[in-house]
Amino acid sequence: MSRGEVMASPMARLPRLFYRAAESLLSYGVVAAKRHLDFVYLAQLERYRSLRLCGWIPRHWRIVLDAREALVQTAVLAAGLVFATLHLPVVVFYVVWVAAGMWLAARRCSLQVSQRLQFTPRAVRLSIVTLILALAIVPATAMFVLGLLSRLAVGSGALAVAIGLAAGLAVASEVAAGTVLLANLLLTPLERAINGRFVLQAAHRMRTYPGQVVGITGSYGKTTTKFITAALLERRYPVLKTPDGVNTTMGITRIVREDLRDDHRFFVVEVAAYGPGEIREVCAFLRPRLGILTAVGVQHLERFGTPERIAETKYELIASLPPDGVAIMNADDPGCLPLIDRARQEGRRTIVYGIGEDARTLGIRGKNIKTSSRGSAFCVQTEAGTALLETKLLGNLNIANILGAVAAALECGVPLEEIRAGVASLTPAPKRLEVREEGGLVKLIDVANANPRGAQMALEVLGQFGGGAKILITPGLVELGRIEAEENRRLGQAAAAVCDYVVLVGPTQTLPLREGLREGGFPDSHVLVARHSDEVADCLKDIVRQGDILLYENRLPDTYLELP
Repeated sequence: MSRGEVMASPMARLPRLFYRAAESLLSYGVVAAKRHLDFVYLAQLERYRSLRLCGWIPRHWRIVLDAREALVQTAVLAAGLVFATLHLPVVVFYVVWVAAGMWLAARRCSLQVSQRLQFTPRAVRLSIVTLILALAIVPATAMFVLGLLSRLAVGSGALAVAIGLAAGLAVASEVAAGTVLLANLLLTPLERAINGRFVLQAAHRMRTYPGQVVGITGSYGKTTTKFITAALLERRYPVLKTPDGVNTTMGITRIVREDLRDDHRFFVVEVAAYGPGEIREVCAFLRPRLGILTAVGVQHLERFGTPERIAETKYELIASLPPDGVAIMNADDPGCLPLIDRARQEGRRTIVYGIGEDARTLGIRGKNIKTSSRGSAFCVQTEAGTALLETKLLGNLNIANILGAVAAALECGVPLEEIRAGVASLTPAPKRLEVREEGGLVKLIDVANANPRGAQMALEVLGQFGGGAKILITPGLVELGRIEAEENRRLGQAAAAVCDYVVLVGPTQTLPLREGLREGGFPDSHVLVARHSDEVADCLKDIVRQGDILLYENRLPDTYLELP
C-alpha cells in the first residue's frame, strides 16, 4: 500500500487509532484543561465582566500567550512531522511527547495563586460552555492537520491522527483566554436573568426586614471598620455582618437570602466597587440608613480612570441614604473632605470623625493618642461625653476606623461605656496589620492592604517595634494606573528609612520600588528579589534571626502574578 493510500483512509481507522493515541495525549489534555480553568478563575476575579476581561488580556499578554508552552508544543509537533517523514520509530516520538506533556502539566500546576476557583453555579456554567467550545476547537484543528498531512502524503495513519489531535489540544490551550471570553459573552443574557431574579428576591426580603442596615465603603479601611462596627453593636444587639471578602452585589444578595433573619437588629454590610454604579446597584435593594465612608483614595485608579470617578462612585452610598439617614465620614482623609461639604450642602445629616483639631467639623474626635507595638490608647470626644479608649489595634488609621465605628454605635444606641469595653476587646481583622508571633519572630500580616496610605502606615507601625531586624516583604502596590510607579518609588523611599532588609516579590513590577530604595540610600546588598511567593522563604532563611520583625505588605491580585 502506498503512503497516499495509507493517508487516504485515516478516518476509517479512527476509533482504534484514537485509543492508541489517548495515552500520549492525556498530559496535553491536562495542560489544556488547567489553562482553561485558570482563565475561568480570572473571569471570576473580574466579576465575569467581559469588558474588564477584554482590558485584562492585552495588559497581561505574557500570561495569555505562554511563549515557552507554545514553543514546546510546536517543537513536539515538528518532531512528529520529522518522525513521520523519515519513518522513524513511533514509540520514540511518543516518549518525547509524553515527557514534554508532563513537563507542561507540572509547570502549569506550579503557577501560584492566592485563592482557588470557587465552583459556584455560575463558574460551573462558564466551565461547561468553555469545555464545549474547546472540544469543538480540537477536532476542527485535527481535521485541518489531517487534511494537510494527506496532501503532503506524510506519515502513517496512527501518527497522523496523533499529530492532528496534539495540534488541536495545543491550539485550544493557547486560545484559552479567548475561549473563556467567548463563553462568558454567550452566557451573559442567561446570567443577567438569573442574577436579576436573585436581586429581586433579596429586594423583597429587605422590604420585609424590620432592622436597620449600616453600609460601609471606602478605598481602604472598610473591612476593618465593618468588623469594629459589628463588634460594638453586638455588645447590645443581635447583628449580622457580611463575611470577609463578600462585598459585591451577588455576594451580598446571597447573604440576604440565606442568612438575614428578622431578629437581626442590625445588618452591617461592606460594599465595594470596581466601577461606577456598582454601589448604587447594591444600595437600591439594601436601603441603608447609616452610611460610613472611610476614605477616597487612588486604589483601583487603573479601573476607574480618574480620582473624580472614584469619589463619585464612593459617594453613591451617601446619595442612597433616606431623608432620615446618617452619613458618617472621615475628615482625616483628604479625598473625603469635598464629599463632606457636598453632603452638608445637600442637607444630609452628617457626622464627621477624625483625629484632627478642627472643632468646627469634627463630631467624633480622637485626642491624646499614644501608640506602640502593643496597641493604642486615646481619648474619644463625642456629644455623649468623653472616654479613654484602649485597643490592641495598631496605627493611626485603625484609630480612625474605630472612631467611625464609635459614631455608628452611638447613633444606634450603644452607650459610651459599653463602647469602651468593646474597643478594649477588639482583635485585628484577618490579615490587616495582624500581629503573629511564630518561632521567635514577630510577623505583621498586612496582605489585604493595597493602598499607598495604608502601606505607609504599616511601615510606621513596623518602625515602632524594637528588638531585631525589620524586614519588609512586598510585591509593591498595583492597580494605581498612571501613578503606580511614583507611589511605589515613594514606598521604597519610606521603606529605606525603616527597614534593615527588603524582600521584593516579582522582578518586574518591583523595579520602581527598588529605585525608591536606592534614592533613600538603602544598600543593594540588603535587597533580595523573589521571582514569586514560593521563593520568599528561600530569601528569608539566610537573613532572618530570632527576634526579627517581618512585615508582609500587600498581596498581589492573581491577575498581576508574574510567570515563574
